[in-house]
Amino acid sequence: MGQITEQLVRQRAEHNEYMLSTLEEVALHQQNIERIELLGHLCPELKILYLQNNLIGKIQHLHRLKDLQYLNLAVNNITKVQNLQRCESLQKLDLTLNFVPKAGLLSIPSLAGNYNLRELFLIGNPCTDWHGYRQYIVGKLPQLAKLDGQAIKVSERIAAAQVLASLEQQLLQELQAEGVDVAAAAGVEDDSSIPDGEVAETGFVDEAGELRRPWCPATRILEHREMEKANREAETARSAAQKDPLAQPAAPPKLEDFPPLPEDGRVLQRNEGKWHFTLEESEDGASLVLDVAVGKYLDTSLIKADVQPRLARLIIKGRLLQLVLPVEVKPDSSVAQRSAASGHLVLTMPKEEPGQAAVDVAYLRPGDKPAKAAAVQPAAKAAPKQPHKQQAGSSIQHIVKRPGAAAGAEFLMREVRKAAVVVAADGDDDQLPDL
Repeated sequence: MGQITEQLVRQRAEHNEYMLSTLEEVALHQQNIERIELLGHLCPELKILYLQNNLIGKIQHLHRLKDLQYLNLAVNNITKVQNLQRCESLQKLDLTLNFVPKAGLLSIPSLAGNYNLRELFLIGNPCTDWHGYRQYIVGKLPQLAKLDGQAIKVSERIAAAQVLASLEQQLLQELQAEGVDVAAAAGVEDDSSIPDGEVAETGFVDEAGELRRPWCPATRILEHREMEKANREAETARSAAQKDPLAQPAAPPKLEDFPPLPEDGRVLQRNEGKWHFTLEESEDGASLVLDVAVGKYLDTSLIKADVQPRLARLIIKGRLLQLVLPVEVKPDSSVAQRSAASGHLVLTMPKEEPGQAAVDVAYLRPGDKPAKAAAVQPAAKAAPKQPHKQQAGSSIQHIVKRPGAAAGAEFLMREVRKAAVVVAADGDDDQLPDL
């Protein structure tokens, strides 16, 4: 809902150096305004006021504008002409395309005291369909020079004065026959039928399930508010879509304890801290060894470990590392240690079945063959350990050490997916700066 505010009026007063006290002309058209307010206090010297194409349902709060000469209220929701009696300087009033009904003609005499009024526009209002509309207006407002843009001739004014009494009597009889409260229609001090706040629904649902609304002032407000809401939602969606695609998403909140596991048993791999890690078989093939490259100077109190038969979880600086293990291990026999040289966390987890291979053939590419019996039978002499690159944020099937494999084939690389290596930038001083 649009409102007349001091900021809005000041923005429209650029031609007057943003001064309101001496402002003589202001255009507030197409601002979705539903209520006239503040203008009499902010701009007491207004002479020209444009309020066309808004949602105004009542002429009000203009009695302080003693110098107002031209008021444009075209394309609004006006149903009655009122509250203009004190605007004695008013010369032109435009009420084109409003909702003044035939009963609204009874409010026209309220303009009789505006002796400077020369032009009145009511074209496009329902009242203009009455056969005696023009003669009634001309007879009631003898000061008019033009009505709906057409000059009023002297002969027309004389003829209107002659038939005014009979037209007025006929109008009252027709309104009474239609069930209109004539006294209420003629009163000009009452508010309009459009409430200032909530507007009741005017429509009904037809047989096809569609909402049907009659064309009336309340319908204009309801449809405008619905359109305004849809525009806001669309603008919010566009703003979200136009965000920088390279911007990093917000980091998840730091964890104090391990989150509960899902009831359906479906556990996903997670590496919130983007830690470098490797998961290998021990030299004798009896254990799984998880090596996580945590900072050398990270306090051990910031690390929590949890081992379950098919799951290993670590909380490091409030970030979760969660890995589904390829074979079942013994949680009670698992050991977590820190390296004094590098600070790495080493988690050793004995297998439930020491001879069980840790490589799942489902992760092999077509044409690949696993080493024969190498994962079950330990080799007579262990091959020298080959250097390898640590994989960050990768599936545990990426690197699995195979004891006894031939040189050059000690590691089976099975790329299921590869996540980008991103160093967590959370402000912790894990590494000492270079001197």
